[in-house]
Amino acid sequence: MLPVSIGNFSTSLIKFYAHACKINGQIPNEVGNLRSLLILDISGNNLVGSIPTSIGNLRNLQVLNLYENTLTGLIGDSLCKLQRLGNIYFGQNQLPGSLPNCLGNVTSLREIYLGSNKLSSNIPASLGNLKDLVVLDLSSNNMGGSLPAEIGNLKVAVYMDLSMNQFSNGIPREIGGLQNLEKLSLSHNKLQGSIPDSMSNMIGLEFLDVSRNNITGIIPKTLEKLQNLKYFNVSINKLYGEIPSGGPFKNLSSQFFIYNEALCGSSRFSVPPCPTSSKHRSNRKKLLVLFLMMGIALVFIPIALMLVWIRYRGGKRAPQQADSLSTATRGRISYYELLEATDALSESNLIGSGSFGGVYKGILRNGTTIAVKVFNQQLEVSFKCFDTECKILRSIRHRNLVKVITSCSNLDFKALVLEHMPNGVLRSVCFHTTTS
Repeated sequence: MLPVSIGNFSTSLIKFYAHACKINGQIPNEVGNLRSLLILDISGNNLVGSIPTSIGNLRNLQVLNLYENTLTGLIGDSLCKLQRLGNIYFGQNQLPGSLPNCLGNVTSLREIYLGSNKLSSNIPASLGNLKDLVVLDLSSNNMGGSLPAEIGNLKVAVYMDLSMNQFSNGIPREIGGLQNLEKLSLSHNKLQGSIPDSMSNMIGLEFLDVSRNNITGIIPKTLEKLQNLKYFNVSINKLYGEIPSGGPFKNLSSQFFIYNEALCGSSRFSVPPCPTSSKHRSNRKKLLVLFLMMGIALVFIPIALMLVWIRYRGGKRAPQQADSLSTATRGRISYYELLEATDALSESNLIGSGSFGGVYKGILRNGTTIAVKVFNQQLEVSFKCFDTECKILRSIRHRNLVKVITSCSNLDFKALVLEHMPNGVLRSVCFHTTTS
């Protein structure tokens, strides 16, 4: 047991070593009287209880080594008063609780060893203020939450062990800024997401362990740039895709890649081969053809539909005219109906005449107003004109031509039944040509 009288030692004492001396009991509060102390090493003993708050009086203290004891108290804010403190060795104790946020204000810190305790809570973002920190060991605790992005501010860090905790969410991409880091262990956590491609910038990395997490995605091929990498363990995750084969991956053990989702690559990694590049090219070609066909369809289908619609609309206007022109088809109006409609071709209904006959206005029984072009039966040439006019009107379609409804003919009578056009004059389309 450290005696209370330790506080009576000379205030000029700068180093106190009591390593592995089988000291029991608590650290006496009187230790805070040694105000000139630079190094306090009482590691490897059986000390219990809390770290006394009087430690905060040792304003010149640079090294505080309480490693490998059985301390159980909280790490108090008193440490934050030690503005010259460079090294904290609290590993292998039973310290509970969280790291004080104010620890980030002790910017003189270079080494923090807090592994193998019972620390909980998360990593304070304020630790990113420790620009001279070389070592951060928080392994084998119960710490959780996300890894703060501020961890990327520890630019001179060489060693970082955050393994065997409960850290979750993703690995921050800012971690790629730690170009001097030689060892990084994040194993045995609950980390998710993918391996940041930014890790390819950690050119000093020799040891990287992210095994036993829930990491997904692929192994970035850019990690082949890490020429100093000798240990790379991603086993027991949910990774898939091809294992890089260049750079440091040429010498890595297959055990570093076991128990993942669907890794593939070289047989020396004990994983299935990846699909051949020819298959990839074939798949790309199929996709290209598919997209091309879809593009053509998107262009031509609307055009085709438009053409069908135009033909449909045109067809609805033209067929009746075409059918009505046939002198041997359905729907003729009888001779007697025409006589009834035109009042027996009375002169009062005559609306036009020509060399081959006359045009009479008539009203059918259904109320439809018609124009009846009657060919002069005394002239043989007019009967020929009737046949010619029927033939012409069968073969042409135009919105400016009078619509032919039907025809009526017998041995002594030939007439065309046309749509009546008010305020107009019907002129014959028959042209008689004589030949010598």
